[in-house]
Amino acid sequence: MDIPTVHLICNAHLDPVWQWRWEEGCAEALSTFRTAVQLLREHDTFIFNHNEAILYQWVEEYDPGLFSEIKDLVREERWFISGGWYLQPDVNLPGTESLIRQITTGRHYFRQRFGVTPLVAYNFDSFGHGAALPQLLTKAGYKMYIHLRPQNPDLKLPSDLYRWKGVDGSEILGYRIAVGLYHTEYENMKQRLEEGVKLALQLKRDVPVFWGIGDHGGGATREDLNIIDAFMAKEKRVKIIHSTPDRFYNVVKHLYNELPVVEGGLQRIFTGCYTSLSRLKRRSVTSLHELLQTETLSTSAWWLFNQPYPHRQLEEAWKDHLFNDFHDILPGSCTEPAEKDALDLYGKASETARRIKLSAAIAHNLGPVRNVYLPVSVLNTIPHMPHVPVEFECMISHRPKWSGKWHLNLLNRDGSEIQCQEEQPEALLPFNQWRRKICFMADLPSVGLYNYHLEAIEGEKIQESAPSALNIEFDEKSGLLNSLSTGKGGNVLSGLLLRPLIMEDCCDSWGTECWQYRNVAGEFVTEPAGTRIRENGPVRTIYQTVLNYKSSRMILDTIVYAQWPVLEYRLRIHWNEQRRRLKLSIPTVLEKETVVHEIPGGFSESPADGQEYVHGRWLIVQGKSSHADTALAVINSGQNGFDFRDGEIRLSMLRSAAYCHERGFELGNFPERKYMDQGVHDIRLAVTIGRVKEIRDKVSALANWLNTPPAVYAHLPFGSFRKDLNLPQRFQSEDGFREFFRIAPQNIRVLACKPSWDGKSLVFRLQEIAGKNTMSELNLNDLQAFIRLNFKPLEIKTIRVEHSGRWAEVDMIDEAEIAGPV
Repeated sequence: MDIPTVHLICNAHLDPVWQWRWEEGCAEALSTFRTAVQLLREHDTFIFNHNEAILYQWVEEYDPGLFSEIKDLVREERWFISGGWYLQPDVNLPGTESLIRQITTGRHYFRQRFGVTPLVAYNFDSFGHGAALPQLLTKAGYKMYIHLRPQNPDLKLPSDLYRWKGVDGSEILGYRIAVGLYHTEYENMKQRLEEGVKLALQLKRDVPVFWGIGDHGGGATREDLNIIDAFMAKEKRVKIIHSTPDRFYNVVKHLYNELPVVEGGLQRIFTGCYTSLSRLKRRSVTSLHELLQTETLSTSAWWLFNQPYPHRQLEEAWKDHLFNDFHDILPGSCTEPAEKDALDLYGKASETARRIKLSAAIAHNLGPVRNVYLPVSVLNTIPHMPHVPVEFECMISHRPKWSGKWHLNLLNRDGSEIQCQEEQPEALLPFNQWRRKICFMADLPSVGLYNYHLEAIEGEKIQESAPSALNIEFDEKSGLLNSLSTGKGGNVLSGLLLRPLIMEDCCDSWGTECWQYRNVAGEFVTEPAGTRIRENGPVRTIYQTVLNYKSSRMILDTIVYAQWPVLEYRLRIHWNEQRRRLKLSIPTVLEKETVVHEIPGGFSESPADGQEYVHGRWLIVQGKSSHADTALAVINSGQNGFDFRDGEIRLSMLRSAAYCHERGFELGNFPERKYMDQGVHDIRLAVTIGRVKEIRDKVSALANWLNTPPAVYAHLPFGSFRKDLNLPQRFQSEDGFREFFRIAPQNIRVLACKPSWDGKSLVFRLQEIAGKNTMSELNLNDLQAFIRLNFKPLEIKTIRVEHSGRWAEVDMIDEAEIAGPV
């Protein structure tokens, strides 16, 4: 019988950002890679492994000579490109397409620079792994996934080697590191070798031992290589070889059918990371939606109007966004300077996106010139939400109308009037309402442009309020809602909606070994004035409640729409607490044993046990209300932590742990430390109720609307004086309505719409999101093409469309054809 082999997999776990800023991470990458090259030239059998495209990009930019050496060593199979992602991100918090771009961006970089495609992906240090990740991995061509966290006893697995089955049914070979960690210390190389030999003999199969100094880089040392050589010379019970993750996979893959199956997410660890540094989490959600909206509009301008596509600018913006997905940035375990760098990077990506988006808006308005008093262009990228609230600000004229009373009328393309509401703008100037804020319910194309215009009318606008689409009642003392229902059902609340609770939270930045946050230390109290009406009109009513807790303050705006069964909340929180957590209570009569919630790539369920869990942009509580199956959905803008018990959701909003604090470091009364989330926070939430199927189908689109409402451009001229545009005949009319595409039914989500990697074709990435078999239809209006697709529950498909109208399902990475039209 063959004796087992211990695979020595040398890497240098190197966080680009953690206790340090990115410049230090870059410097250490240059140092670590340079040392690795020297040692590879000195030791003939040694192999060095490293992933993370961002580190290679830094070497390529700052030390081209070193980069050339690495390319030579890759060709010699001495340096192995492992993993193959852009970096090792958190895999609980980013959106689905963000994780896909982590994979595709890394895959493309390593193929273009090195001509390699690793078979094994890994995220050694990420804080839990979502239940939908197996589909993303298999769609990207991976055969195996390696992780360390969560370790025993936080997650009990039947074996270190197992079959990981995702929520959609996809399976991939999984491995949790069983010997040591993903790195070694200076003094424990011999111990790790002995542990590897013991495990290989016990299991009677090959095992890996990951070694190399980390987390601030380092990798292999001459001392450790000498220890390995001496150990190899003496140990005869097993083989010991320098190896790679792919080589390990190739020798254990034949065991696949014999291995135990692990279903669902690999959870939980570090529950504080679901909320720590909440500004980053909100910016992450906004940034992803903004990039996707910009990408879709730019793609439409390129496809329909032959406008140049901003490949380089958008690629850089995406990389800026992806960098902040890193597992010590987005989860909130970094220092304050690193947090500020991340916010700057989000700002850079956002500014790039806004410039590109304006160009796309101008392109969509090309055509014959249309002269109107005040043009308004609305561009929608949410296919299943054409009827939504739209708000924007504008000037009533170039200079104030100093005398008389004036108001604005909103007009449709055909000149008919649309009901709108004027509200207080951001500016507080006494210039006879020179600047106006307009709100209205828009009927938009599924994806595309709609032109409105405004007229200034002399006389005061009469704004009569309209009844709410939802039945609500306020509690007089608290100023919070205590009753919420539709015309078809009873009250779904069992208490006050969005009751702000202050929880004890003395845990470290990670929330190490803290599984729940249920001890109430106090709560915000409503000011004596209670709730007052801030805005009132035919479109919506805005109620404002002001609450206080010690030195903190909350301004809570409750927005109730006349024609839309959604409650919108806008909160401005002045947070000045330390070692406390803010939760918002959502008490319901719906006492199901689980709550359904979004995760990257799908949805999952968590139990009603009062412990802290992680979710994406939405969660749904289901149960009986007035003997009818009812669902209440809460849609958020980056609030990922929650608990659920007895029908009550408690949504974690802010937590003020110390920055980059590990529990072994004692926090005394002196000196003063820096605490997270201090200052002003602007947060948006939405709540809706209805029948279970209705809510499940529309909740994802609502999350898109909350985080990227339609783009609105007031004062942008309609049309162009250019005569050389060569627009297709269908776009030379003055109808002001241009629809790019539409898709049905509602449970098919558009994850991305972009040009193909080769720049020749149109690519859609689509996913079924309600967990049911579905026949969908994608309608491309310019080609009069109807693309019909069969989806399995939660299935992701990537579709490539040619200018001729031919289409095919394609590979997620190469976007090369894998199946013909059906």
